[in-house]
Amino acid sequence: MSEFRKFFLALAIAVGAPLALGVCDPGGDEPGSAVLPLGATGDGLEECVNDLGWTVSVDAFRLVVRDLELTIEGETHEALLQRVSKILVHTAMAHPGHYAGGEVTGELPGRFALDLVAGEVQELGDATLLAGEYHGFNLYFARAEEADGIGADDPLLGHTAVIEGTATSGAEEIEFTATLDIEEGTQMVGGVFEMDVSESSTGELVMEVLTIDPTEGDTLFDGIDFGALDEDDDGVVEILPGEESHNVLMKTLQVHDHYEMEVRQ
Repeated sequence: MSEFRKFFLALAIAVGAPLALGVCDPGGDEPGSAVLPLGATGDGLEECVNDLGWTVSVDAFRLVVRDLELTIEGETHEALLQRVSKILVHTAMAHPGHYAGGEVTGELPGRFALDLVAGEVQELGDATLLAGEYHGFNLYFARAEEADGIGADDPLLGHTAVIEGTATSGAEEIEFTATLDIEEGTQMVGGVFEMDVSESSTGELVMEVLTIDPTEGDTLFDGIDFGALDEDDDGVVEILPGEESHNVLMKTLQVHDHYEMEVRQ
């Protein structure tokens, strides 16, 4: 998000509730805001069969991201942004247009080293959302730093993701580790998130990485021939930066089809 958008979003969130209460408009027809806890889980990392026939199960999935954004559409939201812009910003600069995948009106800023485990929710913090009908979320990929709580001997240090698992095809079984690098600041736009937010909204937002695209059935590991990667037939494969298999998996990991935000009560 540009610095202007960050400033505008923070400003809108700061004044959203007072506007909703009619401080500037006795009619009180503007939306307020909600603060909801947000976490991440590995519940979406289910066993899958890729397009080359390999059955893949994930044993460990670590991912570094930053600055989660929640996106909205609709006339009510548009009215609030216009109202804020008239009060706080010159009209010509106030509303730069819809953001890709929707307008950003919710956020959880910060850096997060995710350790995704099925059945467990890793608490990340409290997200602030302007009231309205949400249709998606975005995030930025990062490289792990010691400041993220990553130790000097941790294999994640300096990288974006480390994925460990097992791939089988017939009698062939291969244990794999994929160490992935995504350029700092690369954005995933348009993950699934459906929620009608109001000042009285409750529940927890829980982000999942999905091994299977729920719409088209594509998998996170499509295009990876684990057998061909096991050149010495020892049943162990490492996918490392600079390799073709790394680039295939890295690009798939950036696709919004493999991200979802659930609302849990």
